[in-house]
Order: sequence, then C-alpha cells, then structure tokens
Amino acid sequence: MVTPGPRPRVLILSYDAIDIDPRVLKQMRRLADDYEVTTCSPGASPDPRVEHVALDPADVRPRGRVGNLLDDIAREREWFGWTYDHLPLVVQTRARLRGRRFDAVLANDAETIGAAISVAGADRVHADLHEFYPGLPVEDSPLGYRQRRYWTWLIRRFASRVRSSTTVGAEIARRYREYGVEPGVVTNAAPFRDFSPRATGGPIRLVHSGNPFRERGLAEIMQAVADSSTDVSLDLYLTYNPPTDREYLVALAERLGSRITVHEPVSQAELIDTLHGYDVGIHVLPPTSENNALALPNKFFDFVQARLGIIVGPSIEMAGIVSERGLGIVTEDFSEAGILAAVDRLTTTSVDGFKAAAHEHAEALSAQSQVENWASAVAEIARSA
Repeated sequence: MVTPGPRPRVLILSYDAIDIDPRVLKQMRRLADDYEVTTCSPGASPDPRVEHVALDPADVRPRGRVGNLLDDIAREREWFGWTYDHLPLVVQTRARLRGRRFDAVLANDAETIGAAISVAGADRVHADLHEFYPGLPVEDSPLGYRQRRYWTWLIRRFASRVRSSTTVGAEIARRYREYGVEPGVVTNAAPFRDFSPRATGGPIRLVHSGNPFRERGLAEIMQAVADSSTDVSLDLYLTYNPPTDREYLVALAERLGSRITVHEPVSQAELIDTLHGYDVGIHVLPPTSENNALALPNKFFDFVQARLGIIVGPSIEMAGIVSERGLGIVTEDFSEAGILAAVDRLTTTSVDGFKAAAHEHAEALSAQSQVENWASAVAEIARSA
C-alpha cells in the first residue's frame, strides 16, 4: 500500500479581513480541499479547515524620533522601498511567517506581493489584483499624486516579478500589460444559486447594495427613481462606511418620499437571498477614476445570481456583458437624465425578459468556472516547488 505524501502547503495572504471578503473566501474554499492552507490576514480565521495567522492593523510599534524622521524623509523623497519595508502589516507578515515554507502563495492586492516574495520567493507567488492600482482615485493634490506613484511603483516593483497573476476583468488585464504584468482574469462572480426568476409585479422593485460613497452616483439614481413616470420603487442596502455619506443619502431618501428606502446593510451570506425579492438591480457608476471606469464589481454578479434584471451605465465591462447577454438596460450616459430615461423604459414584460436572461446565463456567470483559474495557477506553482 502506498502511503500518500503530505499535501502541498499554500499561503493565502490578504491585508483585509478574509472572513468578510467574498473574493478571498472563494480562493480559500476552493483550495482548502486540495492543500494544507494557511491564511494570513487581519481578522478572525475564515474556516476551521485552515491554519490562520492573524495580523493586527492596530499594532503600530513606536519608531522613535530618528525612525519618524527617516519615514518623513522617505515619503518626501519617494523612497518607496523604505516606506514599504516599514509598513506595520508588512513587518508583521515577515516576522510571523519567518522560517515557514510554502509551496505556493496567493497574494491578494498590491501591498501584499512584496511581503509574499519575502516569504516564498517570486517564483512561488501568484498575485490576485482586485483593482487597477495605477487608476485608483486620489485627491487632486501633491499627496494624492504621490500616492498614485506609490501604487504604480508597487505594480512595477513586485507584481511584474511574480510567477503568475490574475485580475477582475479583461479590460483591467489589458491595462496592466502596460506595466509589465500579464494577468489572467477571474471575475468577481458569485457562487451559483439554484433560483428561479420571480414574476414581476407592480411596483417594479429596484435595488442597490454596497458602500454609500457620494462619487458612486447614488443620489442621481435616487432622484431618477423618484421622478420616474413608471411605477417603481428603490431600496438601498448601504453600509456605514463612510457614515457622513450614508447620513446624506438617508436624508435625501426622506426628502424624496416613499418610493425610496434606505435599509441596514446585510451580510454577504444573506445578500443574494435578500436581492431575490426584487426585480432590477441598478449600478450606474460614474467614471470618476480610471478604476471606476473599468469596474466589474461583486454586486453585478450578485444581481445575476438573484435572477434580477440589471441597469448599468456605459461602463465598458458591465455594459458589454449586459448588452451581449440581454440582461437589462445600459443607460446612455451617467447623468440623472440618462438614468431616468432607462427607468422610464421598464415594463413588467421587459423585466421578466431580463430575469429570464439572467436565469439562462447564471451558471456561465457563476464563480464555479472562474475559481478554477486560481486553482490551475496554484497547482502549476506547487508542482514546480
């Protein structure tokens, strides 16, 4: 009888809490059955099958007068290597994983990649880039431009060196190639749900979920629904981050009347069940940054699995899928008038058709097919370890 050897050891590294990050949770759940998985992140252990090494974002050791002076000089002169090496989470990662051996590392987002290379070497790292870092929004100031140069440095310095990489959409992958990175694509697809579409009645119930950032155009969506000649309502499930933006939208909903309701946020585990009670998911995201212009977010795929029709703006990734698969309506532009025109076009018959299309394409647009791209990349690295 042949005794099976030990399973390869895989590290999943994130500087956001894994237990509340749907993308990293999908990585962990897919890999935990085949590997000895260690997770390393802030927050609690995401699963009893894995070993968890906890990081503490609040654990910032005093640097002393000289250390603080050097940090200030490094920021001013853009000594990004110095700045990176002294980030508290990077310091903790290197200290808490020192001496450990991993056959492969899945590093999530740009700031984890350098630490992952320190732990395992660039040839054992797969980088998963959740955003287009050179295009993240920054304030219009020297500090903001310096932050953008830092993010770009992270990509050129670390992401370009790793064995393989993925990102969230085809257009973002194309843009990363300009920075020496050749990522594959793993969309933010949600796990397949065996739902049937619900018949559409009146009013047609629109829904949005997520953060209440003002630059995401939620006020324009709310105003358009309030002004629509179609019998519609809008429910928003909004987080408390940032609280001032949420307060603004709650007050706006009260002014606009009974068509608009702001709810408490729901957990990721409950979200798709909650969305299934609605008719149309709406996410018209103004291109206030290059990253927003290229977005293909979780909520888009949540709408599909909830078997909803979808209204999006002319964002290249979302609009392409909606148009290609007949999932809903793409607005002419990102303005309140453009949103109003789209909402006014809704009928119970058209929404039932959009729901039927979501049902037809739900399996193809689910996470099951997507996560295999991570599994293949990690397997390739582990085989050569």
